[in-house]
Amino acid sequence: MDFVERGWRNAVVFRAILLIKSVKNATFAPCRLKFLEKSGIIFLNRETRSIDGRSRREILDWVFRKVLIMLKSLRNFFFVALASASFVGAASTSFVVAQNAEQKAAYVAPALQEKDAWTMVVIPDPQAYSRYGRNQGIFELMTAWIAENKDALAIRQVLCVGDLVESNGLQKADGKFANQTGRQMWTSCSRAFERLDGVVPYVLCTGNHDYGPDIFPEGTHYGVRSSETRDSLFGEFFPMERNPLWKDVVVECFPNAFGKKTLENAAYEFEGTGGQKILVVSLEFAPRPETLEWAKALFARPEYANHFGIVLTHSYLRPYTAGLERDVKEGYGLSKAGGAAGETIWQKLAQPSSNIRLVICGHHSTADNMEGCCGFRVDKNAAGKTVSQLLFDTQAMGGGWEGNGGDGWLQLLEFSKDMKTVKVRTFSPLFAISPSTRANAWNREKYCEFEFSIE
Repeated sequence: MDFVERGWRNAVVFRAILLIKSVKNATFAPCRLKFLEKSGIIFLNRETRSIDGRSRREILDWVFRKVLIMLKSLRNFFFVALASASFVGAASTSFVVAQNAEQKAAYVAPALQEKDAWTMVVIPDPQAYSRYGRNQGIFELMTAWIAENKDALAIRQVLCVGDLVESNGLQKADGKFANQTGRQMWTSCSRAFERLDGVVPYVLCTGNHDYGPDIFPEGTHYGVRSSETRDSLFGEFFPMERNPLWKDVVVECFPNAFGKKTLENAAYEFEGTGGQKILVVSLEFAPRPETLEWAKALFARPEYANHFGIVLTHSYLRPYTAGLERDVKEGYGLSKAGGAAGETIWQKLAQPSSNIRLVICGHHSTADNMEGCCGFRVDKNAAGKTVSQLLFDTQAMGGGWEGNGGDGWLQLLEFSKDMKTVKVRTFSPLFAISPSTRANAWNREKYCEFEFSIE
C-alpha cells in the first residue's frame, strides 16, 4: 500500500470518528458539525431539535446509518487494498521466479558438443591468484572444477601458460604489490595443482615471474626486475615424480640452465579419442638457443613425424588490442642474455617444423578488458600447413592488476574425434558455482568463443 492509499484510508477513519463523537454530544456544536454539510448530512445548530418533522432520535438514526455505510465502504476499501497488495506481491514473486528461471535457462553446464570429442583445458597466468592470500582459494576452485569434470568433458590434459607466481624470490611482501612471500606463492600454487595429481596430466611452462630474485615495483609496471637470473623454485615444487600420471606421458626432458633435467623443458605424448598421437613440448621462459635446437630436433624425429605438435611457451603473441603481433624482443635480463622472444620462437622452431600445428601462450593481459587478454592468429609453416597460435591470460580481469586474480576464467579447447575442428570456449567455475552469478559463467564474445579448422 503506497503513501497516497494510506492517507486516503486515514482520512475516512477520521471522518467516521468525528461523526460518532458528534452524535454522542447532547448539544450539536456547530464547530463539530460543519463538516456534516460537506458530507451530505444536513446542518444542525445548537437550537435545532427537529427538522421537517423528524425528531432528534430519527436524525441520529439517520446519521448512524450514514456511518455504517461509510464503514462498509471502508471495509470494502481494505479488501480491495489487500487484494491489490496480494496481486502486486504475487506479480513481484512471479517476476522474480521468471527472472530466476530465465537465468537458469540461460546457463548451460559445460558438456561436450560433439560425440567422441575430447577437451584440453588452458589455465591462464596464475600469478595474481598466488600473490594475495585472499585470491588463492579461487585458483583451488578452478583446479577442483577441472578434476570434477574430467570424465564429463573427456579432459585429456591441462596446460598452464606460466607465471605460476608473482615473484620467485620475494622475501618480504609489502601488502599492496603482494601479501605473500615467494615461497608462500609457490606453496599455494602447488596446493592448487595437487587436486590434479593422479587425476589428469598437466603441462606447465615457466614465465618471467617464475625466475630471479625479489621483484620490486617500478613506476606503474610490476615485475620489471623479474628474470634477471634463471634461479627458480619451480623444480622444488614440481619435481618430475610428483604427478604419478606423468610417468606414462613424459617422453623426454632437456636440462635447464644449471644442467639439471626438470619439467622446465619437457615433451609429453598423448592420444586423441580417434587414436591420433599428440606431442606437447613446454619451453622455459625466453628459451635459450640450445633449448630451441633440442625442441626442433625432437619434432623432426621419425617417431614423431606424424604427431600433432603443440608448443607451450609463456611469452609469444600479443593480444587483439595490440595487433596480434609476435613479440620481437623484451627487456628482461634473460632476454638480454640471448633468450628468445616470440618471433624468434616462430622463426627457429614453429615455422620450420612441419608437424607443429598449435602454439599456446600467455604473458600479455589488460585490466578488465577481455579482448586485451586473448589473441588468435593463423600462419603457414614451411610445409604449407596452418599453425594456429592462441594467447590466453586473464590475470588482470576481476578488478585489474590488484583484483581477484582473473575471475576464475579457463579456456576449454574441444577437439573433434578426427581432430579436424577445435571449438574454443571460455568458462569461469567461479561464476558457475552460484545460481546468482552463473548466468555470467560463459563469455560469449567473439574472441572468447570460436572454432578453427586443422587441415
